[in-house]
Amino acid sequence: MRPLIIILVLANLAFAAWALLVDRPQAPPAARDISHLQSLVLASEPLPGTAPSAAPTAATAPSGRCVTVGPFSDLVLSAAAATLLQTRGFTPTQRDEPGQDLVSYWVYLDNVPSDAAANRLLLELRAIGLTDVHTMPATSGEPRRVSVGLFTERGGAERRARAVKIGLDATPVITEQHNSQASYWVDVTLSSPGEAVSTEGLLPPAVKGGHLGVRDCPPPSGSAPAKAPVAGAAPQ
Repeated sequence: MRPLIIILVLANLAFAAWALLVDRPQAPPAARDISHLQSLVLASEPLPGTAPSAAPTAATAPSGRCVTVGPFSDLVLSAAAATLLQTRGFTPTQRDEPGQDLVSYWVYLDNVPSDAAANRLLLELRAIGLTDVHTMPATSGEPRRVSVGLFTERGGAERRARAVKIGLDATPVITEQHNSQASYWVDVTLSSPGEAVSTEGLLPPAVKGGHLGVRDCPPPSGSAPAKAPVAGAAPQ
C-alpha cells in the first residue's frame, strides 16, 4: 500500500511541474492595423469623399401662362385689339372659334327677265309699303332676282310672302340660309405670374353692347384652326 501512495504523490508532482514549465499559454497575437483597408459601404450610403446627392426636385413648371381676350365680332376688331396689345409689350396671336349655326329665311322674286322689270317690281313693292327690298346683282348662270326680305324666323318670311302675293299677284320663293357665326379671339402669353391683361380700349367706342373678357386659352386640338400672326399695322 505504501509504495502505491508514494507513486501517486510522485505522479502529482510530475503533473504540476509540466503544467508550470511546459504547458504555458501562448501570448495572443498583436492586433493588426486595418485602418488602411477600404471600409464597406451600403448601397444607400454615399461613397467616402463624395458629397451627398441632392434630393430630386419637381420638374420646372412651364414659364408663361396663355390667356385669351375676346370675343370680337369680326376679324378687323380683333386685329386692331392685337395691335394695341403689341404696343403694351405683349406678343399676341389671333384665332377664330366656330360659333353657332345661324339660320335665316330669305324671301325673293325669281326669274326677273330684265333690269327694267326689276326696277318696276321695286316700285310696286314700295308702293304696298315694303321698304327693305332691292335688286340682287345679276351673276353668270343665275337668274335675276329681287329680294323682298330676310328673316330670322320662318313665320315672318311666310307673312312677307303672303303680302307680296296679295299685293303683286306674284309668288315669292323662300329659302333657308345657314351661316356660321364665328367669334375672334386674341391669345397672349404672360411672362410672369403676376402679369395681367387689361381690356381697356380694345373695343372702339362705336361698338355698342360689346363686352370683352379674359380667360385661359383653350387646350390645343387637332381640329382647332392654326393661329395667325398679328399684322404689323392696325387696320384703318
